[in-house]
Amino acid sequence: MTDALFTPLALGPLQLRHRVVMAPLTRMRASPDGNVPTALNARYYAQRASPGGLLIAEATPVSWQGHGHPAVPGIHTDAQQAGWKLVTDAVHARGGFIYL
Repeated sequence: MTDALFTPLALGPLQLRHRVVMAPLTRMRASPDGNVPTALNARYYAQRASPGGLLIAEATPVSWQGHGHPAVPGIHTDAQQAGWKLVTDAVHARGGFIYL
């Protein structure tokens, strides 16, 4: 039965190499000034990326009013979007997929 975990899976436009998917977690590692994802966020997700694997990133506020915890990276400012690009680039460099 565990063999199924390591078989490929077509998921929409993605071709996953295995079915082990990282669920969303709230890491609270963004910068304290603007809740911008940093190199620490990029390293965290890159460490968990695998070729053809899927990571679902943390719950991410889409406005200042949506922030419920400190240091959770948002995606509603230019700086936050640039920070997430660091994260996605790091995951893609390892051959993985990531969705927010």
